Amino acid sequence: MTLPEIFDRTIKPYILILSSIFVASFLAGTLAPDSVRNEVTKAFQLIADSYRGIAGGTLFFYILFNNVMASILILVSGVLIGIVPILAMGSNGFILGVFYRHTAEVTGYSKAGLRVLPHGIFEIPALLIAASYGLWLGVMVIRRVQGKEGFPLRYHIGYASRQYLAVVFPLLIVAAAIETALTVF
Repeated sequence: MTLPEIFDRTIKPYILILSSIFVASFLAGTLAPDSVRNEVTKAFQLIADSYRGIAGGTLFFYILFNNVMASILILVSGVLIGIVPILAMGSNGFILGVFYRHTAEVTGYSKAGLRVLPHGIFEIPALLIAASYGLWLGVMVIRRVQGKEGFPLRYHIGYASRQYLAVVFPLLIVAAAIETALTVF
């Protein structure tokens, strides 16, 4: 599968919109007040603590399962007029921005960049693609209600599902492997 097939014209405008939301919310996360950053960091620590003590193989499947379930939920919930994919990208950008700022204050900006980079290479693009198909599905629902779309919704859901399996799922496997390796080592 080539890059143009991955970022087909179907979701190109949605990728651009959601990327803008993600970047803006990432910046907002880095600029958030100390009180907000502290609360988000505490919540993140609770989640990170649940990963401690889990063996490598189990940790891989745990991370993969969580990422797959979250991305499928984002994709499928797009039929609710695309609200969930927008909120998911905004909240993920904000949380990653807070995490980056917190890590940068502790270890420096370059080490913080290295900690965020694995998410930015595989996990965030996978989430962005799933959310883009979710937002696209939301637009298709609106167009269907308005009588501007002739194809049945199941056709669009099937197309988005095939794209998910071909593009998003493999990215999530690689992301889980990298995250597991970083956590274990």
